Amino acid sequence: MSRHKKKNKKVNQDTATLNTSGIAAEQDNPEAAETESAGDTEFEESFEEASEAEEAPEAAETDVNEGSAAEDTEAENAEAGAETDAPEAEEADEAAEAAGIEEVTETAEESVSGTDGSEDASSDDSEEGDASEGAAQDPASGEEKKESSEKSRVSRNALREQTENERLRREARHRRRVRQQVTAYVILFLIIAVIGLGLFFGIRYFVNRSRAIKEAEAAAELALQQQLEEEANAQAEPVEVPEIHTVDELGDTPLQLLDAEIEAEISQMTLEEKVQGIMFITPESITGVDRVVIAGDGTAAALSDFCPGGIVYSSKNVTGTDQFATMLSNTLNMVNRPVFFATSETGLNESGLIGTGAVESVMTPAQAAEGGDVEAVVSAGISIGTGLSTIGIGVDFAPVADLSVTAGGIGENAAYGSDASVVTPYVTAMADGLSQGGVIAAYKYFPSLAASNQDPLHGRALCDRTLEEFRANEFQVWLSAINAGAQMIQMSNVIYPSIDNDSLPSTLSEKTVTGVLRDELKYDGVIVSGPLSDAAITEYYTPAESAVMALKAGCDMIYSSPQPRAAVEGIIEGVTSGVISEDRIDDALIRIYRIRYAARLEELRAQYEADAMNLGIDLTGVAY
Repeated sequence: MSRHKKKNKKVNQDTATLNTSGIAAEQDNPEAAETESAGDTEFEESFEEASEAEEAPEAAETDVNEGSAAEDTEAENAEAGAETDAPEAEEADEAAEAAGIEEVTETAEESVSGTDGSEDASSDDSEEGDASEGAAQDPASGEEKKESSEKSRVSRNALREQTENERLRREARHRRRVRQQVTAYVILFLIIAVIGLGLFFGIRYFVNRSRAIKEAEAAAELALQQQLEEEANAQAEPVEVPEIHTVDELGDTPLQLLDAEIEAEISQMTLEEKVQGIMFITPESITGVDRVVIAGDGTAAALSDFCPGGIVYSSKNVTGTDQFATMLSNTLNMVNRPVFFATSETGLNESGLIGTGAVESVMTPAQAAEGGDVEAVVSAGISIGTGLSTIGIGVDFAPVADLSVTAGGIGENAAYGSDASVVTPYVTAMADGLSQGGVIAAYKYFPSLAASNQDPLHGRALCDRTLEEFRANEFQVWLSAINAGAQMIQMSNVIYPSIDNDSLPSTLSEKTVTGVLRDELKYDGVIVSGPLSDAAITEYYTPAESAVMALKAGCDMIYSSPQPRAAVEGIIEGVTSGVISEDRIDDALIRIYRIRYAARLEELRAQYEADAMNLGIDLTGVAY
């Protein structure tokens, strides 16, 4: 229910009170009551008109909300919210209410006044009637009129008092709202003041802290500067900083120095001398005899204009230890340049020197594999190497780094087995023993000889072993030999179409020599051709052709050509015609001379290490 309805209800109750009083007076004095009733009726009509005028907004609000009780409640809540949120609107409503009540009050007063006037007139008429009638009226009637008039005045006073009380309450509510607003503004001001003070002191704190940090940093910097100045002013003894040296200060490596010496020597040689220097011949091929057991005038005459890079001897050149040693010694005096004296001894007495006193009897490769003792193989290599080097042999074409993977394969009796993992330790052990005995180990035969059951010594030999099989088996042995520092590797004369589809013997195949051994397996030592005297070569190529093809394929030394002079002439012709470059021959000679001058290389390395030590240079990881 709205505030205006409550107030109208109060006014209606007051009106009912007045009506009750009027009825009582009418019963006591019918004539006075009738007169007063007329005045009261006029008063009620005026009062109802004011109430209707005051309730008109409420009726409109009720019509808009379709008379719904729920909407009346929402209107009361909205009015209460408006009273809280908008005090100015409430004050305007109260002003309108006060004006309405004052209007009602004025109307009521005017009605009362009219009633009083009517009463007075009635009283006058009554008095006149009483006067004319004389003593016809009862004396008590005058007293009732007075009493009725008194009650009307009391009612009017009560209404005025009620109106005044309502006005006072309204003023009290207004003052209370003013106090609440003032209190809210004061609280808001205090909150804003607290926030402002917090911001002020917070900013001031951070400003002061930043200033303090900067002052501390400035003080620390000043202290450090003072300390540095004091240290600079202090007369301390100067500290000697050791000079740091690098490997570059040592100059060329020992190998570079050796190559420079070799190149200087090679530059003094003619092309013919260079080509002769890459030939590995037999004594029979240079002398023209079937069997050489001494180095006499024929040998001297042959070597006077032909100085080979090496001479290889076999069992037919041996009749005894002294004979063989003497022959080698005399031959060495007949050459004007260093020459390799070589043989082939794997433990099977291919050299013919075992049992003569030159070389002690040793186990064969098959026996070594059966025994399973790698150290025994090293001992056998030392025994062979020592015996050979004692009589003047510097190169042994051994061990056989081959696998006997084919039944009846050529040279299978010289192999250590068919399993690469088993064979590899024996192969490197034999080479190590030979090196300790004083001779160079020339591993043979690349890529394989025992894989074929056809002997190239007697004719064309071909094997269908695939490149993948080689990589999984034989190449594992060859890689171990290369990593162990193999100085020489000899080629095979077997044809392997899986490697070279041109069906060339391995010795003459560039795909095999350069493509596989040089490039794939990364070998940089001396590569010696297979025996060019084998029927697998001589039946298809002339000595000159085979020599040129072997050199072009990548071989550094031409082994056992049946006609070494013809081979040399063919190579010279190849250089002249542009088939082979002279640089290719120089490269081969440099590799050969590196082995020949191995002792000189060790001297240069010792000097290099000494220089590095004097300068405090660490040579760890340096290749020299």
